[in-house]
Amino acid sequence: MRYVTGRGLSTAGTNLVNVVMAFAVLQAGGSGLSAGLVLGCSVTAQTVLGPYGGVLADRIPRRTLAIGANIILACVQALLGTLLTAAPEHTALWMFAAAAALNGAATAAVQPAFQGLIVELVPTARLQKANASLRLVLNLARIAVPGLGSLLGATFGFGQVLIAGALAFATCSLILVGLRPKIQNLPHTSVRHSWRAGWQDFSTRPWMWGYALAGTLAVPFWLAGYQLLGPLILSTTSGGASYWGWAVSAFSAGMVAGSIVALHWHPRHLMLACVAVQLIWPLPLVILATSPQLPQLLISMLVSGLSLELAVVFFETAKQQQVPEHLIGRITSLTMLGENALVPLGYVLAGSVADKLGAPTVMWICALGILLTNVLLLFLPSVRNLQAVPPLTTEPEDKIRATSR
Repeated sequence: MRYVTGRGLSTAGTNLVNVVMAFAVLQAGGSGLSAGLVLGCSVTAQTVLGPYGGVLADRIPRRTLAIGANIILACVQALLGTLLTAAPEHTALWMFAAAAALNGAATAAVQPAFQGLIVELVPTARLQKANASLRLVLNLARIAVPGLGSLLGATFGFGQVLIAGALAFATCSLILVGLRPKIQNLPHTSVRHSWRAGWQDFSTRPWMWGYALAGTLAVPFWLAGYQLLGPLILSTTSGGASYWGWAVSAFSAGMVAGSIVALHWHPRHLMLACVAVQLIWPLPLVILATSPQLPQLLISMLVSGLSLELAVVFFETAKQQQVPEHLIGRITSLTMLGENALVPLGYVLAGSVADKLGAPTVMWICALGILLTNVLLLFLPSVRNLQAVPPLTTEPEDKIRATSR
């Protein structure tokens, strides 16, 4: 319960910061380009430092790392929020960029640490239920917090919202102090050797590196369509802005539904189920590329959110069940690296090509790109054959994990 509460608060703090950061930059006199650069600083720092964060999560106690990273996040938001509240005219662009970079750096450490803590706290056979329960809490936070953050920002100011985010991070750290995970076996090798060991384990699992490689393309395709092209297409229609607000809510509701389904559906072949449900993921992009009507858009977003949430739970469970506990931080950071690496480039390319060919055409490219990357994954035997640890298994875990090689 402490873990779920702590991570829920950390996620709430992150969502508060993300929803108001761009508005805060604009309020302080920045341009749209300035806001984009600030957000890019966070993604870049997280991408570059992600592998090092994974090494840290396997070299020092993960609870300590999660507490320390959340304290850094709390201090950064508290300082920036105080500056915005007390002296907004003296808050320069470089301060926002520095805060965003520190946020990205702390996130690069805290995410692998949180993933490793689950493995330390939950028996292998119960990991899917634990992941689904956790994701349910996090998705509920994702539904409520962004709207609340926007409302608070408009009412009281964005500096106060950042301070509220700082309180969430600080409270998370206090809660995690009372967490009692099992003792972690820490390596005594060099950082370089630790990173190499993580890479070797990652590279010997085709189902994992194949999925990460597919994500390197699929995630930028999705984010370009979902966050950039979708609003661009709807901006040309009557009531488009309200359409998009309802669509985002439907997608979040679908993710909540996916968490609930994952509590009860335990497929034997985890990765096969993971990839199969992702074939439905790009459906909203197809709807948006044709003639987006609100009923079809809402249904497609709901189904897409459900499919993506199931895929996340199944993949995280497979990773946690199959990867040795002492390597989980490094493996997590490598999968995160794949997801983030091309996202900034995807935004730029999608926007520039849409100006020439039209947003619907680029949306079709994104939808087909996601579909193709997932279809190709089905040709990997390890994706089709990887089996989940049964809920009441009595087999030694080393024997079970050996089947994934």
